[in-house]
Amino acid sequence: MIAAADPLRTVAVVGAGPRGTAIIERLVAASNGPHWRGGLTVHLIDPLVGRGGAVWRHDQSEVLLMNTTTCQTTMYPDETCHALLPAPRTDTLADHLAGEGLAPTDFASRAAHGRYLAHVLETARRDADPARLRIVEHAAEAVDVTGGADGPQRVRLSDGRVLRAEAVALALGHLPTALGPRSQQLADAAERHGLVHLGPANPLEVDYASLLGREAVAVQGMGLNFYDAIGMLTEAAGGRFETDASAPSGLRYLPGGGEPRLVVGSRSGMVYRPKPDLGDRMPQPYLPAVLTGERVLELAVRAAGVDHERDVMPLMFAELRRALRDGGFPELADDQILLPLLFPFGRRGGESPVPPRSTRDVLREALRAASEPDPAWVLIYRVLIALRIQVNRLTDLGAYTTDSVRRDIDGHLRNAFASWASGPPVLRARQVLALGEAGLLEFTGPRMHLEIDDEAGRYVVRGGEGPATLCDGVLEAHLPPVDLPAYRSALLGAWRERGEVQKDSWASRGTRRRMLTGSIAVDGLYAPVGADGTVFERRLLVGVPVSTAQPGSSISAEPGTGAQLLRHAEAVALRLARAGGALSGP
Repeated sequence: MIAAADPLRTVAVVGAGPRGTAIIERLVAASNGPHWRGGLTVHLIDPLVGRGGAVWRHDQSEVLLMNTTTCQTTMYPDETCHALLPAPRTDTLADHLAGEGLAPTDFASRAAHGRYLAHVLETARRDADPARLRIVEHAAEAVDVTGGADGPQRVRLSDGRVLRAEAVALALGHLPTALGPRSQQLADAAERHGLVHLGPANPLEVDYASLLGREAVAVQGMGLNFYDAIGMLTEAAGGRFETDASAPSGLRYLPGGGEPRLVVGSRSGMVYRPKPDLGDRMPQPYLPAVLTGERVLELAVRAAGVDHERDVMPLMFAELRRALRDGGFPELADDQILLPLLFPFGRRGGESPVPPRSTRDVLREALRAASEPDPAWVLIYRVLIALRIQVNRLTDLGAYTTDSVRRDIDGHLRNAFASWASGPPVLRARQVLALGEAGLLEFTGPRMHLEIDDEAGRYVVRGGEGPATLCDGVLEAHLPPVDLPAYRSALLGAWRERGEVQKDSWASRGTRRRMLTGSIAVDGLYAPVGADGTVFERRLLVGVPVSTAQPGSSISAEPGTGAQLLRHAEAVALRLARAGGALSGP
Protein backbone atom coordinates (compact mmCIF):
# COMPACT_ATOMS: atom_id res chain seq x y z
CA MET A 1 0.00 0.00 0.00
CA ILE A 2 1.23 3.52 -0.76
CA ALA A 3 2.19 5.43 2.36
CA ALA A 4 -0.58 7.83 3.29
CA ALA A 5 1.88 10.50 4.39
CA ASP A 6 3.54 10.63 0.98
CA PRO A 7 0.90 10.12 -1.70
CA LEU A 8 2.34 9.33 -5.12
CA ARG A 9 -0.83 8.74 -7.06
CA THR A 10 -2.24 11.81 -8.76
CA VAL A 11 -5.26 12.99 -10.75
CA ALA A 12 -6.08 16.44 -12.10
CA VAL A 13 -9.12 18.68 -12.50
CA VAL A 14 -8.88 21.46 -15.09
CA GLY A 15 -11.32 24.29 -14.41
CA ALA A 16 -12.36 25.70 -11.02
CA GLY A 17 -15.83 27.00 -11.88
CA PRO A 18 -19.01 25.25 -10.66
CA ARG A 19 -18.27 21.87 -12.30
CA GLY A 20 -14.63 21.69 -11.30
CA THR A 21 -15.50 22.74 -7.76
CA ALA A 22 -18.27 20.14 -7.60
CA ILE A 23 -15.85 17.41 -8.71
CA ILE A 24 -13.45 18.40 -5.92
CA GLU A 25 -16.28 18.38 -3.37
CA ARG A 26 -17.34 14.89 -4.49
CA LEU A 27 -13.72 13.64 -4.39
CA VAL A 28 -13.50 14.82 -0.79
CA ALA A 29 -16.75 13.00 0.01
CA ALA A 30 -15.33 9.82 -1.52
CA SER A 31 -12.01 10.19 0.32
CA ASN A 32 -13.76 10.34 3.70
CA GLY A 33 -15.62 7.09 3.07
CA PRO A 34 -14.77 3.58 4.30
CA HIS A 35 -13.78 2.24 0.85
CA TRP A 36 -10.95 4.74 0.24
CA ARG A 37 -7.47 3.24 0.17
CA GLY A 38 -4.16 5.03 0.59
CA GLY A 39 -3.45 8.59 -0.46
CA LEU A 40 -4.25 10.56 -3.61
CA THR A 41 -3.19 14.01 -4.80
CA VAL A 42 -5.58 16.04 -6.95
CA HIS A 43 -4.23 19.00 -8.91
CA LEU A 44 -6.83 21.75 -9.42
CA ILE A 45 -5.82 23.93 -12.37
CA ASP A 46 -7.35 27.29 -13.29
CA PRO A 47 -5.89 30.79 -13.71
CA LEU A 48 -8.62 31.96 -11.30
CA VAL A 49 -8.54 29.01 -8.90
CA GLY A 50 -10.10 29.86 -5.55
CA ARG A 51 -11.87 32.88 -7.04
CA GLY A 52 -14.86 31.14 -8.67
CA GLY A 53 -13.47 30.64 -12.18
CA ALA A 54 -13.68 32.87 -15.25
CA VAL A 55 -17.44 33.53 -15.34
CA TRP A 56 -18.12 33.72 -11.60
CA ARG A 57 -14.88 35.26 -10.34
CA HIS A 58 -15.62 36.90 -7.01
CA ASP A 59 -13.58 40.05 -7.74
CA GLN A 60 -15.67 41.12 -10.74
CA SER A 61 -18.04 44.09 -10.80
CA GLU A 62 -21.19 43.67 -8.75
CA VAL A 63 -23.16 45.01 -11.73
CA LEU A 64 -23.37 41.61 -13.47
CA LEU A 65 -26.34 39.67 -12.09
CA MET A 66 -27.41 36.06 -12.05
CA ASN A 67 -30.65 35.28 -13.88
CA THR A 68 -31.76 32.76 -11.26
CA THR A 69 -32.72 33.48 -7.66
CA THR A 70 -30.43 32.51 -4.80
CA CYS A 71 -32.66 29.59 -3.76
CA GLN A 72 -32.27 28.06 -7.24
CA THR A 73 -28.54 27.35 -6.93
CA THR A 74 -26.63 24.83 -4.85
CA MET A 75 -23.30 23.02 -4.94
CA TYR A 76 -24.34 20.09 -2.76
CA PRO A 77 -26.43 17.10 -3.92
CA ASP A 78 -29.74 16.45 -2.21
CA GLU A 79 -31.93 13.33 -2.17
CA THR A 80 -33.19 13.99 -5.71
CA CYS A 81 -29.64 13.45 -7.05
CA HIS A 82 -29.57 9.88 -5.65
CA ALA A 83 -25.91 10.38 -4.77
CA LEU A 84 -23.78 7.30 -4.11
CA LEU A 85 -21.48 9.27 -1.85
CA PRO A 86 -22.45 10.97 1.41
CA ALA A 87 -23.47 14.63 1.25
CA PRO A 88 -23.19 15.97 4.79
CA ARG A 89 -23.41 19.62 3.73
CA THR A 90 -26.55 21.27 2.38
CA ASP A 91 -25.77 25.01 2.16
CA THR A 92 -27.38 26.54 -0.91
CA LEU A 93 -26.45 29.89 -2.40
CA ALA A 94 -29.43 31.33 -0.50
CA ASP A 95 -28.11 29.97 2.78
CA HIS A 96 -24.66 31.39 2.09
CA LEU A 97 -25.91 34.85 1.13
CA ALA A 98 -28.53 35.21 3.85
CA GLY A 99 -25.87 36.91 5.97
CA GLU A 100 -25.48 39.53 3.24
CA GLY A 101 -29.18 40.39 3.52
CA LEU A 102 -30.34 38.58 0.35
CA ALA A 103 -33.65 36.74 0.39
CA PRO A 104 -34.12 33.31 -1.25
CA THR A 105 -36.03 34.93 -4.14
CA ASP A 106 -33.51 37.72 -4.72
CA PHE A 107 -31.14 37.82 -7.69
CA ALA A 108 -27.52 37.88 -6.54
CA SER A 109 -24.55 39.29 -8.38
CA ARG A 110 -22.29 36.85 -10.21
CA ALA A 111 -19.51 37.97 -7.89
CA ALA A 112 -21.62 36.77 -4.95
CA HIS A 113 -21.95 33.37 -6.60
CA GLY A 114 -18.17 33.40 -7.00
CA ARG A 115 -17.82 33.97 -3.26
CA TYR A 116 -20.07 30.96 -2.69
CA LEU A 117 -17.95 28.81 -5.01
CA ALA A 118 -14.79 29.93 -3.22
CA HIS A 119 -16.45 29.06 0.10
CA VAL A 120 -17.44 25.58 -1.13
CA LEU A 121 -13.88 24.94 -2.32
CA GLU A 122 -12.35 26.19 0.93
CA THR A 123 -14.81 24.02 2.90
CA ALA A 124 -13.81 20.99 0.82
CA ARG A 125 -10.15 21.68 1.57
CA ARG A 126 -10.93 21.79 5.30
CA ASP A 127 -12.99 18.59 5.11
CA ALA A 128 -10.25 16.68 3.30
CA ASP A 129 -7.85 14.56 5.33
CA PRO A 130 -4.48 15.32 3.66
CA ALA A 131 -3.35 11.78 4.47
CA ARG A 132 -6.15 10.56 2.19
CA LEU A 133 -6.65 13.38 -0.33
CA ARG A 134 -4.28 16.26 -0.90
CA ILE A 135 -5.58 19.20 -2.97
CA VAL A 136 -2.91 21.19 -4.79
CA GLU A 137 -3.98 24.37 -6.59
CA HIS A 138 -2.29 25.82 -9.68
CA ALA A 139 -3.15 29.36 -10.80
CA ALA A 140 -2.27 28.59 -14.41
CA GLU A 141 -3.85 27.45 -17.67
CA ALA A 142 -3.63 23.86 -18.85
CA VAL A 143 -2.27 24.26 -22.39
CA ASP A 144 -2.04 20.56 -23.29
CA VAL A 145 -2.87 17.09 -22.00
CA THR A 146 -0.96 14.21 -23.55
CA GLY A 147 -0.83 10.49 -22.94
CA GLY A 148 -2.14 7.17 -24.17
CA ALA A 149 -5.78 6.27 -24.48
CA ASP A 150 -5.76 4.21 -21.28
CA GLY A 151 -2.60 5.27 -19.49
CA PRO A 152 -1.14 8.09 -17.41
CA GLN A 153 -1.56 11.64 -18.71
CA ARG A 154 0.80 14.61 -18.68
CA VAL A 155 -0.71 18.07 -18.13
CA ARG A 156 1.38 20.95 -19.42
CA LEU A 157 0.72 24.29 -17.72
CA SER A 158 1.15 27.82 -19.04
CA ASP A 159 3.90 28.46 -16.48
CA GLY A 160 6.03 25.65 -17.94
CA ARG A 161 5.34 22.99 -15.34
CA VAL A 162 4.28 19.49 -16.39
CA LEU A 163 2.13 17.40 -14.06
CA ARG A 164 1.67 13.64 -14.23
CA ALA A 165 -1.85 12.33 -13.57
CA GLU A 166 -3.53 8.94 -13.79
CA ALA A 167 -6.65 10.69 -15.16
CA VAL A 168 -7.76 14.22 -15.90
CA ALA A 169 -11.23 15.80 -15.63
CA LEU A 170 -11.79 18.86 -17.80
CA ALA A 171 -14.52 21.32 -16.79
CA LEU A 172 -13.72 24.00 -19.35
CA GLY A 173 -16.96 26.00 -19.49
CA HIS A 174 -17.63 28.54 -22.24
CA LEU A 175 -14.52 28.95 -24.39
CA PRO A 176 -13.47 31.82 -26.67
CA THR A 177 -13.72 31.10 -30.39
CA ALA A 178 -12.23 32.54 -33.54
CA LEU A 179 -14.54 34.97 -35.33
CA GLY A 180 -16.90 33.43 -37.85
CA PRO A 181 -16.91 34.67 -41.48
CA ARG A 182 -19.56 37.35 -40.93
CA SER A 183 -18.02 38.59 -37.69
CA GLN A 184 -14.64 38.74 -39.40
CA GLN A 185 -16.11 40.93 -42.15
CA LEU A 186 -17.42 43.32 -39.50
CA ALA A 187 -14.04 43.33 -37.75
CA ASP A 188 -12.23 44.03 -41.02
CA ALA A 189 -14.57 46.96 -41.70
CA ALA A 190 -13.79 48.36 -38.27
CA GLU A 191 -10.09 48.19 -39.09
CA ARG A 192 -10.57 49.93 -42.44
CA HIS A 193 -12.78 52.75 -41.25
CA GLY A 194 -11.77 53.33 -37.64
CA LEU A 195 -14.96 51.78 -36.27
CA VAL A 196 -15.41 49.53 -33.23
CA HIS A 197 -16.39 45.88 -33.46
CA LEU A 198 -16.83 43.74 -30.35
CA GLY A 199 -17.43 40.08 -31.20
CA PRO A 200 -19.12 37.32 -29.17
CA ALA A 201 -17.46 36.94 -25.76
CA ASN A 202 -17.88 36.44 -22.04
CA PRO A 203 -19.09 39.87 -20.82
CA LEU A 204 -16.07 40.11 -18.52
CA GLU A 205 -13.78 39.99 -21.57
CA VAL A 206 -15.50 42.81 -23.48
CA ASP A 207 -13.98 46.30 -23.56
CA TYR A 208 -17.21 48.27 -23.14
CA ALA A 209 -15.26 51.49 -22.58
CA SER A 210 -14.21 51.37 -26.25
CA LEU A 211 -17.84 52.17 -27.17
CA LEU A 212 -17.87 55.42 -25.23
CA GLY A 213 -17.78 58.52 -27.37
CA ARG A 214 -19.27 56.70 -30.36
CA GLU A 215 -22.32 58.20 -32.02
CA ALA A 216 -24.37 55.05 -32.54
CA VAL A 217 -23.63 51.38 -31.83
CA ALA A 218 -25.57 48.47 -33.32
CA VAL A 219 -26.27 45.75 -30.76
CA GLN A 220 -27.05 42.33 -32.23
CA GLY A 221 -28.94 40.12 -29.80
CA MET A 222 -31.52 40.73 -27.09
CA GLY A 223 -30.72 37.89 -24.68
CA LEU A 224 -28.77 37.82 -21.44
CA ASN A 225 -25.56 39.19 -22.96
CA PHE A 226 -27.52 42.22 -24.15
CA TYR A 227 -28.76 42.89 -20.63
CA ASP A 228 -25.23 42.33 -19.29
CA ALA A 229 -23.98 44.90 -21.78
CA ILE A 230 -26.47 47.47 -20.50
CA GLY A 231 -25.12 47.09 -16.97
CA MET A 232 -21.46 47.08 -17.99
CA LEU A 233 -21.71 49.95 -20.49
CA THR A 234 -23.55 52.30 -18.14
CA GLU A 235 -21.06 51.46 -15.38
CA ALA A 236 -18.15 52.19 -17.75
CA ALA A 237 -19.74 55.55 -18.61
CA GLY A 238 -20.24 56.45 -14.95
CA GLY A 239 -23.99 56.83 -15.40
CA ARG A 240 -26.57 55.91 -12.80
CA PHE A 241 -30.22 55.00 -12.54
CA GLU A 242 -32.50 56.75 -10.07
CA THR A 243 -36.02 55.81 -9.00
CA ASP A 244 -38.63 57.94 -10.76
CA ALA A 245 -42.27 56.98 -10.24
CA SER A 246 -43.34 59.31 -13.04
CA ALA A 247 -41.31 57.42 -15.68
CA PRO A 248 -42.94 54.46 -17.48
CA SER A 249 -39.93 52.30 -16.55
CA GLY A 250 -39.90 53.49 -12.95
CA LEU A 251 -36.33 54.73 -13.40
CA ARG A 252 -34.54 57.78 -14.74
CA TYR A 253 -31.06 57.48 -16.24
CA LEU A 254 -28.47 60.14 -15.45
CA PRO A 255 -25.72 59.91 -18.09
CA GLY A 256 -22.11 59.83 -17.05
CA GLY A 257 -20.89 61.09 -20.42
CA GLY A 258 -19.90 59.45 -23.67
CA GLU A 259 -22.78 56.96 -23.90
CA PRO A 260 -23.53 56.04 -27.51
CA ARG A 261 -27.03 55.63 -28.86
CA LEU A 262 -27.72 51.90 -28.92
CA VAL A 263 -29.59 50.46 -31.92
CA VAL A 264 -30.75 47.06 -30.71
CA GLY A 265 -32.32 44.17 -32.57
CA SER A 266 -32.11 40.57 -33.74
CA ARG A 267 -33.38 38.31 -36.49
CA SER A 268 -36.43 37.25 -34.48
CA GLY A 269 -37.05 40.54 -32.69
CA MET A 270 -37.67 38.49 -29.55
CA VAL A 271 -36.42 40.35 -26.49
CA TYR A 272 -35.89 38.24 -23.37
CA ARG A 273 -38.69 38.97 -20.90
CA PRO A 274 -37.85 39.64 -17.25
CA LYS A 275 -38.32 36.90 -14.68
CA PRO A 276 -41.46 37.39 -12.58
CA ASP A 277 -40.96 39.04 -9.19
CA LEU A 278 -42.35 36.20 -7.10
CA GLY A 279 -42.04 37.72 -3.64
CA ASP A 280 -40.94 35.53 -0.75
CA ARG A 281 -41.61 32.07 -2.18
CA MET A 282 -40.92 30.27 -5.46
CA PRO A 283 -43.96 28.39 -6.84
CA GLN A 284 -43.84 24.64 -7.28
CA PRO A 285 -42.78 23.45 -10.76
CA TYR A 286 -45.69 22.90 -13.10
CA LEU A 287 -46.41 19.22 -13.80
CA PRO A 288 -47.55 18.63 -17.42
CA ALA A 289 -50.91 16.96 -17.85
CA VAL A 290 -50.94 16.76 -21.66
CA LEU A 291 -47.31 16.59 -22.81
CA THR A 292 -46.50 14.15 -20.01
CA GLY A 293 -43.43 11.99 -19.58
CA GLU A 294 -45.42 9.04 -20.92
CA ARG A 295 -46.44 11.02 -24.01
CA VAL A 296 -42.79 11.99 -24.57
CA LEU A 297 -41.76 8.33 -24.55
CA GLU A 298 -44.62 7.44 -26.88
CA LEU A 299 -43.51 10.11 -29.37
CA ALA A 300 -39.86 9.11 -29.04
CA VAL A 301 -40.43 5.61 -30.45
CA ARG A 302 -42.35 6.64 -33.58
CA ALA A 303 -40.59 4.95 -36.47
CA ALA A 304 -40.87 7.89 -38.88
CA GLY A 305 -39.67 10.47 -36.37
CA VAL A 306 -41.53 13.45 -34.94
CA ASP A 307 -42.31 16.72 -36.69
CA HIS A 308 -42.55 19.43 -34.06
CA GLU A 309 -45.08 21.68 -35.79
CA ARG A 310 -47.38 18.79 -36.65
CA ASP A 311 -46.98 16.49 -33.64
CA VAL A 312 -45.81 18.52 -30.65
CA MET A 313 -46.93 22.13 -31.05
CA PRO A 314 -50.63 21.18 -30.79
CA LEU A 315 -49.86 19.39 -27.51
CA MET A 316 -48.05 22.45 -26.19
CA PHE A 317 -51.02 24.69 -26.89
CA ALA A 318 -53.39 22.08 -25.41
CA GLU A 319 -51.22 22.11 -22.26
CA LEU A 320 -51.41 25.89 -22.03
CA ARG A 321 -55.19 25.95 -22.61
CA ARG A 322 -55.76 23.31 -19.94
CA ALA A 323 -53.52 25.07 -17.42
CA LEU A 324 -55.21 28.42 -17.99
CA ARG A 325 -58.72 26.98 -17.71
CA ASP A 326 -57.82 25.07 -14.54
CA GLY A 327 -56.02 28.15 -13.18
CA GLY A 328 -59.09 30.35 -13.52
CA PHE A 329 -58.18 32.19 -16.73
CA PRO A 330 -60.51 30.66 -19.35
CA GLU A 331 -60.55 33.91 -21.35
CA LEU A 332 -56.87 33.35 -22.22
CA ALA A 333 -57.30 29.68 -23.19
CA ASP A 334 -57.54 30.49 -26.87
CA ASP A 335 -54.84 29.83 -29.48
CA GLN A 336 -55.55 33.18 -31.17
CA ILE A 337 -54.61 34.89 -27.91
CA LEU A 338 -51.71 32.62 -27.04
CA LEU A 339 -49.98 32.77 -30.43
CA PRO A 340 -49.16 36.50 -30.39
CA LEU A 341 -48.36 36.27 -26.69
CA LEU A 342 -45.77 33.55 -27.21
CA PHE A 343 -44.55 34.72 -30.62
CA PRO A 344 -45.16 38.50 -30.84
CA PHE A 345 -43.33 38.73 -34.18
CA GLY A 346 -44.37 35.39 -35.62
CA ARG A 347 -42.72 32.06 -35.05
CA ARG A 348 -39.66 32.93 -37.09
CA GLY A 349 -39.57 36.68 -36.69
CA GLY A 350 -40.47 37.29 -40.33
CA GLU A 351 -44.24 37.28 -40.09
CA SER A 352 -46.26 40.44 -39.58
CA PRO A 353 -48.15 40.23 -36.30
CA VAL A 354 -51.74 41.40 -36.16
CA PRO A 355 -52.13 43.88 -34.65
CA PRO A 356 -48.58 45.19 -35.17
CA ARG A 357 -46.45 45.42 -32.01
CA SER A 358 -43.10 46.99 -31.26
CA THR A 359 -40.28 45.40 -29.27
CA ARG A 360 -40.61 48.19 -26.72
CA ASP A 361 -44.33 47.48 -26.30
CA VAL A 362 -43.60 43.78 -25.77
CA LEU A 363 -40.95 44.56 -23.14
CA ARG A 364 -43.16 47.12 -21.37
CA GLU A 365 -46.02 44.63 -21.13
CA ALA A 366 -43.65 41.92 -19.91
CA LEU A 367 -42.26 44.27 -17.26
CA ARG A 368 -45.76 45.16 -16.06
CA ALA A 369 -46.78 41.51 -15.84
CA ALA A 370 -43.52 40.44 -14.14
CA SER A 371 -43.61 43.30 -11.62
CA GLU A 372 -47.18 42.91 -10.38
CA PRO A 373 -46.78 39.89 -10.79
CA ASP A 374 -49.70 38.96 -13.04
CA PRO A 375 -50.88 35.46 -11.91
CA ALA A 376 -51.80 34.43 -15.47
CA TRP A 377 -48.36 35.53 -16.68
CA VAL A 378 -46.67 33.55 -13.89
CA LEU A 379 -48.73 30.48 -14.79
CA ILE A 380 -47.75 30.72 -18.47
CA TYR A 381 -44.13 31.17 -17.38
CA ARG A 382 -44.27 28.00 -15.25
CA VAL A 383 -45.98 25.97 -18.00
CA LEU A 384 -43.41 27.03 -20.60
CA ILE A 385 -40.51 26.05 -18.33
CA ALA A 386 -42.06 22.59 -17.98
CA LEU A 387 -42.71 22.34 -21.73
CA ARG A 388 -39.13 23.32 -22.49
CA ILE A 389 -37.95 20.38 -20.39
CA GLN A 390 -40.23 18.01 -22.34
CA VAL A 391 -39.12 19.34 -25.74
CA ASN A 392 -35.49 19.01 -24.66
CA ARG A 393 -36.18 15.40 -23.65
CA LEU A 394 -37.63 14.69 -27.10
CA THR A 395 -34.53 16.20 -28.69
CA ASP A 396 -32.16 14.26 -26.43
CA LEU A 397 -33.98 11.01 -27.25
CA GLY A 398 -33.55 11.65 -30.98
CA ALA A 399 -37.32 11.78 -31.45
CA TYR A 400 -37.42 14.65 -33.93
CA THR A 401 -36.57 14.38 -37.57
CA THR A 402 -33.38 16.18 -38.53
CA ASP A 403 -35.36 18.64 -40.64
CA SER A 404 -37.63 19.49 -37.72
CA VAL A 405 -34.65 20.13 -35.43
CA ARG A 406 -33.11 22.51 -37.96
CA ARG A 407 -36.35 24.25 -38.95
CA ASP A 408 -38.34 24.29 -35.71
CA ILE A 409 -36.18 23.64 -32.63
CA ASP A 410 -33.03 25.47 -33.66
CA GLY A 411 -34.92 27.71 -36.06
CA HIS A 412 -37.10 29.46 -33.52
CA LEU A 413 -38.30 27.41 -30.55
CA ARG A 414 -35.14 27.47 -28.42
CA ASN A 415 -35.07 31.25 -28.64
CA ALA A 416 -38.79 31.54 -27.90
CA PHE A 417 -38.46 29.34 -24.81
CA ALA A 418 -35.36 31.20 -23.64
CA SER A 419 -37.08 34.56 -24.05
CA TRP A 420 -39.60 33.42 -21.42
CA ALA A 421 -37.63 31.13 -19.12
CA SER A 422 -34.09 32.56 -19.21
CA GLY A 423 -34.72 36.27 -18.88
CA PRO A 424 -33.07 38.81 -16.58
CA PRO A 425 -34.24 40.22 -13.25
CA VAL A 426 -36.92 42.92 -13.41
CA LEU A 427 -34.29 45.58 -12.66
CA ARG A 428 -32.49 44.99 -15.96
CA ALA A 429 -35.69 45.38 -18.00
CA ARG A 430 -36.39 48.65 -16.21
CA GLN A 431 -32.90 49.89 -17.03
CA VAL A 432 -33.28 49.04 -20.73
CA LEU A 433 -36.55 50.94 -20.94
CA ALA A 434 -35.07 53.85 -18.96
CA LEU A 435 -32.26 54.15 -21.52
CA GLY A 436 -34.91 54.28 -24.24
CA GLU A 437 -36.74 57.02 -22.36
CA ALA A 438 -33.44 58.93 -22.16
CA GLY A 439 -33.04 58.71 -25.94
CA LEU A 440 -30.04 56.38 -25.67
CA LEU A 441 -31.61 53.13 -26.91
CA GLU A 442 -33.94 52.18 -29.74
CA PHE A 443 -35.11 48.85 -31.12
CA THR A 444 -34.95 47.87 -34.77
CA GLY A 445 -37.65 45.23 -34.37
CA PRO A 446 -37.45 41.80 -36.07
CA ARG A 447 -35.42 41.02 -39.18
CA MET A 448 -32.46 43.12 -38.06
CA HIS A 449 -29.92 43.30 -40.87
CA LEU A 450 -26.41 44.72 -40.60
CA GLU A 451 -24.41 45.84 -43.65
CA ILE A 452 -21.12 47.62 -44.32
CA ASP A 453 -21.21 50.89 -46.26
CA ASP A 454 -17.61 51.38 -47.40
CA GLU A 455 -18.45 54.64 -49.11
CA ALA A 456 -19.83 56.15 -45.91
CA GLY A 457 -17.28 54.33 -43.77
CA ARG A 458 -20.05 53.13 -41.45
CA TYR A 459 -22.17 50.13 -40.57
CA VAL A 460 -25.78 50.31 -41.75
CA VAL A 461 -28.54 48.79 -39.61
CA ARG A 462 -32.03 48.01 -40.88
CA GLY A 463 -34.94 46.33 -39.16
CA GLY A 464 -38.67 45.84 -39.25
CA GLU A 465 -39.57 48.86 -37.13
CA GLY A 466 -37.75 51.81 -38.66
CA PRO A 467 -35.44 53.32 -41.28
CA ALA A 468 -31.78 52.52 -41.87
CA THR A 469 -29.35 53.86 -39.28
CA LEU A 470 -25.64 54.59 -39.71
CA CYS A 471 -23.51 53.26 -36.84
CA ASP A 472 -19.84 53.60 -35.97
CA GLY A 473 -19.75 50.52 -33.73
CA VAL A 474 -21.10 46.98 -33.46
CA LEU A 475 -21.54 44.85 -30.36
CA GLU A 476 -22.42 41.20 -30.97
CA ALA A 477 -24.24 40.58 -27.70
CA HIS A 478 -24.06 36.82 -27.36
CA LEU A 479 -21.67 34.17 -26.10
CA PRO A 480 -19.29 32.38 -28.46
CA PRO A 481 -20.90 29.28 -29.96
CA VAL A 482 -20.09 25.69 -29.01
CA ASP A 483 -17.82 25.07 -31.98
CA LEU A 484 -14.86 22.71 -31.72
CA PRO A 485 -13.13 23.86 -34.96
CA ALA A 486 -13.30 27.50 -33.85
CA TYR A 487 -12.15 27.13 -30.23
CA ARG A 488 -9.05 29.21 -29.44
CA SER A 489 -8.17 27.07 -26.43
CA ALA A 490 -4.51 26.03 -26.62
CA LEU A 491 -5.40 22.65 -25.12
CA LEU A 492 -8.16 21.83 -27.60
CA GLY A 493 -6.04 23.21 -30.43
CA ALA A 494 -3.31 20.72 -29.56
CA TRP A 495 -5.83 17.89 -29.49
CA ARG A 496 -7.23 18.97 -32.87
CA GLU A 497 -3.76 18.99 -34.43
CA ARG A 498 -3.02 15.47 -33.19
CA GLY A 499 -6.46 14.13 -34.13
CA GLU A 500 -7.33 13.35 -30.52
CA VAL A 501 -10.75 14.98 -30.68
CA GLN A 502 -13.61 15.26 -33.18
CA LYS A 503 -16.99 16.94 -33.62
CA ASP A 504 -20.07 15.19 -32.35
CA SER A 505 -23.31 14.63 -34.25
CA TRP A 506 -26.95 14.36 -33.31
CA ALA A 507 -28.98 11.46 -34.72
CA SER A 508 -32.69 11.26 -35.45
CA ARG A 509 -34.11 7.89 -34.41
CA GLY A 510 -36.84 8.09 -37.01
CA THR A 511 -34.90 9.16 -40.12
CA ARG A 512 -31.49 7.87 -39.00
CA ARG A 513 -30.00 11.03 -40.45
CA ARG A 514 -27.15 12.60 -38.48
CA MET A 515 -26.47 16.29 -38.04
CA LEU A 516 -22.99 17.55 -37.10
CA THR A 517 -22.78 19.82 -34.06
CA GLY A 518 -19.90 21.89 -32.75
CA SER A 519 -19.84 19.83 -29.57
CA ILE A 520 -16.97 17.45 -28.76
CA ALA A 521 -17.70 13.77 -29.41
CA VAL A 522 -17.46 11.56 -26.33
CA ASP A 523 -17.85 7.86 -25.72
CA GLY A 524 -20.78 7.42 -23.37
CA LEU A 525 -20.83 10.70 -21.51
CA TYR A 526 -17.29 11.75 -20.73
CA ALA A 527 -14.33 10.29 -22.67
CA PRO A 528 -13.37 12.17 -25.88
CA VAL A 529 -13.15 10.22 -29.12
CA GLY A 530 -10.24 10.83 -31.50
CA ALA A 531 -10.51 11.22 -35.27
CA ASP A 532 -9.61 7.53 -35.71
CA GLY A 533 -12.15 6.35 -33.15
CA THR A 534 -9.71 6.03 -30.24
CA VAL A 535 -11.44 6.61 -26.91
CA PHE A 536 -9.29 8.48 -24.38
CA GLU A 537 -10.58 6.84 -21.22
CA ARG A 538 -8.34 8.85 -18.88
CA ARG A 539 -9.70 12.22 -20.07
CA LEU A 540 -13.14 13.10 -18.76
CA LEU A 541 -15.02 16.09 -20.15
CA VAL A 542 -17.98 17.78 -18.47
CA GLY A 543 -19.97 20.88 -19.32
CA VAL A 544 -20.52 23.20 -22.23
CA PRO A 545 -18.02 21.80 -24.83
CA VAL A 546 -19.80 18.41 -24.71
CA SER A 547 -23.34 19.82 -24.79
CA THR A 548 -24.62 17.29 -27.34
CA ALA A 549 -23.85 14.38 -25.02
CA GLN A 550 -24.67 16.39 -21.89
CA PRO A 551 -27.59 18.63 -22.90
CA GLY A 552 -28.34 21.46 -20.54
CA SER A 553 -24.66 21.71 -19.67
CA SER A 554 -24.83 25.47 -19.14
CA ILE A 555 -27.52 25.13 -16.46
CA SER A 556 -26.53 25.52 -12.82
CA ALA A 557 -27.55 23.04 -10.12
CA GLU A 558 -30.99 23.75 -8.67
CA PRO A 559 -32.06 22.07 -5.41
CA GLY A 560 -34.78 19.46 -5.70
CA THR A 561 -34.28 18.82 -9.41
CA GLY A 562 -31.80 15.93 -9.51
CA ALA A 563 -29.27 18.42 -10.88
CA GLN A 564 -27.29 17.08 -13.83
CA LEU A 565 -24.25 19.16 -12.88
CA LEU A 566 -23.93 17.41 -9.51
CA ARG A 567 -24.72 13.92 -10.81
CA HIS A 568 -22.04 14.23 -13.51
CA ALA A 569 -19.59 15.66 -10.97
CA GLU A 570 -19.99 12.60 -8.75
CA ALA A 571 -19.66 10.15 -11.64
CA VAL A 572 -16.45 11.85 -12.80
CA ALA A 573 -15.05 12.06 -9.26
CA LEU A 574 -15.57 8.31 -8.81
CA ARG A 575 -13.84 7.59 -12.12
CA LEU A 576 -10.90 9.78 -11.12
CA ALA A 577 -10.61 8.01 -7.77
CA ARG A 578 -10.70 4.59 -9.41
CA ALA A 579 -8.14 5.56 -12.02
CA GLY A 580 -5.93 6.83 -9.19
CA GLY A 581 -6.23 3.54 -7.34
CA ALA A 582 -7.99 5.02 -4.33
CA LEU A 583 -11.22 3.12 -4.97
CA SER A 584 -11.82 -0.32 -6.41
CA GLY A 585 -14.33 -1.08 -9.14
CA PRO A 586 -14.78 -0.39 -12.86
